[in-house]
Amino acid sequence: MNFSVEDYVNAAPSSSSIGSIDAFLEEVQFPNPIDSYVEHSRSLLSYGTAARLSENEHLGGLLLLGSVSAAEAYFRSILSVTLEACPICRHVAAEKQINLGGVLWHGHAEFRRSAFEHLSFSSKAELVKAARGYLNFELRDSSFKGPLEQFDIACHLRHGIVHNGGVLPGRNAVQIGAKSYGNPVRIAVNFALLQRTIEAVDTLVLTFNRELFGEMCKRWAVDWRQRGDWDASKEEKLFKKIWDSFFCKELNKTRTGRSKITRNRCVAEVRNMYNL
Repeated sequence: MNFSVEDYVNAAPSSSSIGSIDAFLEEVQFPNPIDSYVEHSRSLLSYGTAARLSENEHLGGLLLLGSVSAAEAYFRSILSVTLEACPICRHVAAEKQINLGGVLWHGHAEFRRSAFEHLSFSSKAELVKAARGYLNFELRDSSFKGPLEQFDIACHLRHGIVHNGGVLPGRNAVQIGAKSYGNPVRIAVNFALLQRTIEAVDTLVLTFNRELFGEMCKRWAVDWRQRGDWDASKEEKLFKKIWDSFFCKELNKTRTGRSKITRNRCVAEVRNMYNL
C-alpha cells in the first residue's frame, strides 16, 4: 500500500454534504417572550436528569449552553416587542442601525427583530447597554446587581463550552475568579451545577421581566400621557398589549392565588398607584 505524506496522520475523510438547509428548518408559533423562555428552560431541566448527566460528560455543558441561549432569545424578543409598543423606546432607538439581511428575512411585519441580531446578550455588559440604548431602561443595582453577576458567570462558562471545546479559557477563568490549576481544566457540568446555573439564569430573566413590566406600566400611566401623540381612547388596548407581552401564563398555572391575578386587577392597581 502506498501512502502520501498526509496519509500518515489520518486517512482521507469521505466526502459529505449537509444538504438542503431547509431540511433543518420548521415553522413554529411562539407564545410571548417569557412563556417561550420558561417552556424552554423547563424542558432543559426535565431532560437533564442526574442519571443522564452521569452517562455523558458533555451533556451538562450542552444543556447549560441551551439555558443561556434561551435567555438570549428572551432578551431579543422582549426588547423587540417593547420597542414596538413604547414610543419612548422608539424615540431612543430611532438612530440605531439594523441589519439589512434581517429586514429582508423577517419582512415588514417583524423587521424590529433585526435591531438585535447583531448583538450578543451573553454578557451582563451587553444587556445593560442594550436596555439603556434601546429602551431607556436602567438595570438598577438594587434589583439587578446579583442576578447580573451570576448570569455573567454562566456566560463565561458558556464561552468555554462553545469556543474552546469545553475547556475554560484563561481570560474567562480570571474574570470569574477561578483558582489556578497546573493543567487545563474542563468545564464539568454535573447535575447540581446545571440546576444552579439554570436557576441563576431564571432569576435574571424573571427579574428583567418583572422590572421592565413595572416600567412599562409607569410609562403607560404617566409618560405616554404627556406626549402629543397620546390617544386616550386607546389606553385599554395599549395596556392589554403590555400585559400580553409580559404576563407569564406558564408560571401562573402553579401560583398561589392565581385566580386573583388578572389584567383587570392589575390595571386597577396601576391606576390607583398613579392616581388615574
